[in-house]
Amino acid sequence: MTEDLIGYNDIINKSMINVVVDVLKKIKKNNGLPGEHHIYITFSTNESGVVISKSLKNKFKEEMTVVLQHQFSELEIKSNHFSVTLHFDNKPERIIIPYTAMTRFFDPAVNFGIDFMLKPQQDSHMFDVSQQLANENLTCEYEEKRGEYEKTAEIVSIKEFMKETNK
Repeated sequence: MTEDLIGYNDIINKSMINVVVDVLKKIKKNNGLPGEHHIYITFSTNESGVVISKSLKNKFKEEMTVVLQHQFSELEIKSNHFSVTLHFDNKPERIIIPYTAMTRFFDPAVNFGIDFMLKPQQDSHMFDVSQQLANENLTCEYEEKRGEYEKTAEIVSIKEFMKETNK
């Protein structure tokens, strides 16, 4: 497969992160979630910039899911992370989650979720297979419509055009 020099995964990830940021901003603006909405945010606890207590890190060595519903406070949204105070075993704890650490986002009230894509440097056989299938489908579609795509343009010189219009 050809190397992605445009960076489609990064573009899609940024767009999905913006969805989460917009939701967090609405939650902050409205001082909570409306109706039955509650959101689950799963993140990698090993990602650079994640700040959680030592006891949480010992309990969630790889990944952790937090729920924003009723018992959270001090939600702050920054350009590269958000922070919030949650209660664990009846103790408030401030956590900081960089957007790049997020792996999943889900609001079960409306069955809306996001699975964040792999980082470009990670290798994934499943991604390669699905990308190959998508490329094959595009190739087949192109082959079917090749005639439409390869129509030639008629080149007219400006002098010829001027002669015709001045008659």
